[in-house]
Amino acid sequence: MTSTNKIHPKYSIIPAQAIIEMVLILPLLLLLILGAMDFGRMFYTKMVITDAAREGVNYLSKNPDDKSNSYVNTKAVIVASGESSGITVTSGEITFTNCCTQGLPVSVTVTKAANFMFAKFLQIGGTPSLISTVTMVVQ
Repeated sequence: MTSTNKIHPKYSIIPAQAIIEMVLILPLLLLLILGAMDFGRMFYTKMVITDAAREGVNYLSKNPDDKSNSYVNTKAVIVASGESSGITVTSGEITFTNCCTQGLPVSVTVTKAANFMFAKFLQIGGTPSLISTVTMVVQ
């Protein structure tokens, strides 16, 4: 008895099949990877602006007289905190609420636009804003 290892022509593998599969799957894979990267960047930015707002309200709660100086020193603390982590926070993105009566809470809000890497590619309408508000009692 002789055995033959002939593959039925109907089930033979075409060499270009792997290339075609990769061409079909690669855009979806790249979209998932870039989306995860954008989410990570947005999460990191949110953490940094929350920390910057926390630093600013901590400074302002201990130095309430900075209100008479148009919050210059408090804004400098917030900007420096953001820049130390690689995120640029401008004075226009910082707001203060209920300042500065001793024993009452003061709030600092930092608002930052979330810039996506490939928003133009997906044609996403509008830019979402990341907002962090921190409240502390003036000492």
